Amino acid sequence: MDFNKQEAIQFISKGLGVNHSHLDENERLTFTQRAFAFDEAYMTEMGFYDEGEPDEDLTYDEEDAFNYILGEFYKTKEYRKWKDTLLEDVVDDYIELKYDYLISKNLVEE
Repeated sequence: MDFNKQEAIQFISKGLGVNHSHLDENERLTFTQRAFAFDEAYMTEMGFYDEGEPDEDLTYDEEDAFNYILGEFYKTKEYRKWKDTLLEDVVDDYIELKYDYLISKNLVEE
């Protein structure tokens, strides 16, 4: 099965509603779209999208990704207003839900 970006965003956004019901559907979707864009930027920097010979040692480091994504959110005026713990929790949940989506599609091994 192939990765479907829009399906992944919907899956993650819906999942965020479980632990973050205080965020409305639009807030969760907007957050997820931004987090996904920051995540893609992280993966680009790490070389995941480089053409040519794949690097066998290339590993998605969840802690690195978390710090990168969180740092990008802190650069945005809107999300700097969020309490640090809330932003950290939602970014952490984003990463977990992305992994859950990848597992559900057999795109990673547990």
